[in-house]
Amino acid sequence: MFLCVWSAILYFTAAALLLFQPSLAQAAEGKVVHHWLPTGLYTSVCIEKRKNDRTVTLLQTLYRALLPVIEDLQATNPDGTPKPSAAYTTFFKNATNMPFVRDMFVRVIQGNSLLPGDQNLFSQGGSPVIWSLTQPGEFRSGLPPEEMRDRYESCLKEEVDGATAAWLYGSPYIFLCPLFWEASPPIVFGGIPPASANGVPARNCLSLSRRGTLFNPSDPSQGSILIQYRMWILLEELLHYHVELSTGIRAADNNPVNNVFRLSAYDSLYTVQTYLYYAASIYGGCNKFPTRKKDGEL
Repeated sequence: MFLCVWSAILYFTAAALLLFQPSLAQAAEGKVVHHWLPTGLYTSVCIEKRKNDRTVTLLQTLYRALLPVIEDLQATNPDGTPKPSAAYTTFFKNATNMPFVRDMFVRVIQGNSLLPGDQNLFSQGGSPVIWSLTQPGEFRSGLPPEEMRDRYESCLKEEVDGATAAWLYGSPYIFLCPLFWEASPPIVFGGIPPASANGVPARNCLSLSRRGTLFNPSDPSQGSILIQYRMWILLEELLHYHVELSTGIRAADNNPVNNVFRLSAYDSLYTVQTYLYYAASIYGGCNKFPTRKKDGEL
């Protein structure tokens, strides 16, 4: 078991001075274990080793799932111009943005550090730390210190709205709430999503409206059956980290799927669900997408 003892860490961001204070007692007892993962430089932290192991599995599977996504983004025509797939065109519209989208997925795979190393309680520089919260007092943050929030308690309050995970803006920390592991459909449909097999699309690929100009508006999940799996939820928070810290632009959350489908080419780049629906479509071998009257329009 890895023994790790630390003190509170202070650091500056453009927005505020934040104080992070994990439980020193738990660290001193050696209860916090972490794994170095093959998916770049990510760190998984949890008092329960079983959840740590499951996080490692999610990241390993995500790594493999994103390889064909990156390959799809590298497709070119004989003249060397980008050759967008139907999935890409559906969600990102403009082929000239393919290098940008590819860069974001490559960043996720590599686990690029976008923050100074002293902002991380571990030894992996500023790369993301995925922290499964299991009890009160594990991690507190806030400004000023007397108004620090217990992130576990925040999870319990936000779970009323179905919150399963969250990236702490301006930090390396991604928190997995208890609901991330415990929720059932329609909040979470499972851990690893179904994949295509032998050229057959995955069973959770989305259907279309009668005219084929929208995703099926009668779908009770409104598209979430494609992306509300733990693997994709984890990707969602990793994208917040990589998109926002690499561009300086706050990335929005937007659902249901037809709202995402209607986004402009620019807005799609800064909406994390766009990346999720696109990646899940490639992973699932989905081949039914709405048609448009003209490029960029419904």
